[in-house]
Amino acid sequence: MLSIYAKWKGAGYLKETLQNVVERLMMTSKDLSLELDPTRVTSPEELKTNAEHLQIVARVFIENICGSTSTIPVSFRQICNIVSPTTMLSWVDTGG
Repeated sequence: MLSIYAKWKGAGYLKETLQNVVERLMMTSKDLSLELDPTRVTSPEELKTNAEHLQIVARVFIENICGSTSTIPVSFRQICNIVSPTTMLSWVDTGG
């Protein structure tokens, strides 16, 4: 039920937050390799370059998400506020 609620309330937020990033990624995808499987790349240099590219892409996604805190739906903030203490306890209990 929580996942249905998240889709219902979060779809607009995600679209607003990540649509431009996804569109830019799609436009450059033909020229951008993010393959990290060593058996599927031609050299260690290519693997290193792909890892650097993936870090940049991930950083852009994270920066957009972190920069959107003012537009996160209030209900999501409330849910996170309720769930966070329990999650943190579980994380600490697992040694994470």
